[in-house]
Amino acid sequence: MKIFLDAGHNYSGLGTGASGFGLREEMVSFAIASRLCALLKDAGHTVKMSREKLEDNVGKTSRESINLRAKMANEWGADLFVSIHCNAGGGKGAETLVYSKLGGASEMANKVQNALVKNLGLVSRGVKKRPDLGVLRLTKCDAFLVETAFIDDENDAWLLKTEPEKFADAIFEGMTGVKPKKTEELSEIHDIVWEYAHRGLVTDSEGMEEEMRKNPNGRLYWLARKTLQYIRERNA
Repeated sequence: MKIFLDAGHNYSGLGTGASGFGLREEMVSFAIASRLCALLKDAGHTVKMSREKLEDNVGKTSRESINLRAKMANEWGADLFVSIHCNAGGGKGAETLVYSKLGGASEMANKVQNALVKNLGLVSRGVKKRPDLGVLRLTKCDAFLVETAFIDDENDAWLLKTEPEKFADAIFEGMTGVKPKKTEELSEIHDIVWEYAHRGLVTDSEGMEEEMRKNPNGRLYWLARKTLQYIRERNA
């Protein structure tokens, strides 16, 4: 199957999405979409992303961005369009949006919604019909949009920050009916720093380890661990 993955919003300029608790939607959506892309490719699907790199922007205005994402999928001949977002506005939980409650897209959206709720313990806001959304209305193939969780809810935001791979895994499970293979979870600071040094990615391993130990719950530790996990999963 040819699957077009749309990591919602742009890295800079207009349309960077919602934010909350130190998170930016365009970064979270890309992290989830990137892992989902790797999982789908490993499962034999052909995958194209609207944003190939985190720093990519699609269009200069919101309308242009929406139109271009749908156009890219249509011109590529996608069989399925999946858009990844975070919600905001004072609620909590996951919801999945479709153009119509009829057809294969709605059936798959229900499976994705159920997997997100089951695997991450999220409040279920259900599958909703949203024919007004441009990326659902303009795409010629089956399409659904996943509002993974609320970026401005403390508990949801914590999951988005610490477990983006679990969101991707749940979406993959809902789409394919298959649980992704488990990857070794990294936790030990020394092991993380050693592998960065072994790969030639850092030259001051002692300095990196010292900085991480000063704040073991800080941004550097989280980013280093998640980045290395990403590298490992792609056999890079």
